[in-house]
Amino acid sequence: MDPVNVPRVMDVRYAGWDQLEPTVPQLVKLRTLLRQERVDPAELYGDGFSSLEDLSRWGASWGITFLEAAEQARYVEAQRQRVERENAELLEQSMKGLIAAHFRRQAHG
Repeated sequence: MDPVNVPRVMDVRYAGWDQLEPTVPQLVKLRTLLRQERVDPAELYGDGFSSLEDLSRWGASWGITFLEAAEQARYVEAQRQRVERENAELLEQSMKGLIAAHFRRQAHG
């Protein structure tokens, strides 16, 4: 049985995965994502977690999906912040241009 944080299998495509051992590629991917995201597997999986190898195929799949979503969310947030910075810089440049044009008109006017 998987640790407490792993939801029950609801998708028929994964029926029975909670009874199968994880695959080697799943474990490699899960370890990589845990390291990249700096996540403690015991915290991710909760009570009942003993080791990655003791997870079911479903538990490993859920962890991979969860960590990939976290990775994507971090990427989206970084892009949002970049766009906000660029917009702020453009606004500042535009305002400076308007102020300079105003003073040029006053000086010649």
